[in-house]
Amino acid sequence: MGERLASALGGEGEVVAAESLERLAHLTARMADRPPSAIAIHGGDGTLHKSLTAIIRAWHDRPLPPIAVLPGGTMNVVASSLGIGGRPEGIVAELAATVRAGRPLTTIERRCLKVGDTYGFVFGNGLMANFLEEYYSGEDGYGPGRALWLLARTFSSALIDGPYAKKVFRRFEGRVLVDGGELPWRRLTGVSAATVREVGMGFKLNHRADEDPQRFSVLAIHSGALSLSMDMIPVHQGRGVAPERAYSAVASRLQILPDTTGDHIYTIDGDLYRAVGPLEVVVGPQVHFFRPTQ
Repeated sequence: MGERLASALGGEGEVVAAESLERLAHLTARMADRPPSAIAIHGGDGTLHKSLTAIIRAWHDRPLPPIAVLPGGTMNVVASSLGIGGRPEGIVAELAATVRAGRPLTTIERRCLKVGDTYGFVFGNGLMANFLEEYYSGEDGYGPGRALWLLARTFSSALIDGPYAKKVFRRFEGRVLVDGGELPWRRLTGVSAATVREVGMGFKLNHRADEDPQRFSVLAIHSGALSLSMDMIPVHQGRGVAPERAYSAVASRLQILPDTTGDHIYTIDGDLYRAVGPLEVVVGPQVHFFRPTQ
């Protein structure tokens, strides 16, 4: 892929690969010294948010260069939500031709989230993180087929109040504050925050993510597995979880204060993380995504 991307650039830039987070930090620091016209990132959502985190840290408070997403991972939720598609080589070729001609880039503006000291676009705990934990635990690879099989297994187990559904739907216990106001529930199926609508396979869990470009969508689900199954079609259609089963808002600050003294699991853009103690989600920098015409 590196050779094909380099060929598509036509000498307009360079292709670099980061074998580790340390190498990524070094590369982005070097870029920040001589800022490029744009940065293209090839991979899935995990690669995108890790790369973006390194770029934001290297740029400090300066405006970020335009970002071109080259979808190529197992999960491409951000690209799908923003309507960005096409072959990576084609996107790079169009980007290079636009820069070479001195034309302005057509972009889509979207705030990212700052979760602790990491940046991304979709945060989730409880159900969202539990599901991904099961998804990544398989030995047969990843993909839509495995995700659909896990969904079927989970809701089949829920019909008989089985142990697998209880495992996936184990609740987050603690306090949740949205813009300083505390939610009334202390046991939640899951809490999500996002600046993009989709979470995978076309499910638009965060249906209010496009509502305010300066804030993010917050969803706190308090219903159980069986009642939540009634929302699968509406969520896929972009209408969200019914108000009687979830709290929904747009906000600038989300505080997660778990009751447990141990660590708690959460996800950022499909990657799993663990934290001890409180966790804060706030609005991150503005990102200008290159919009290809293809």
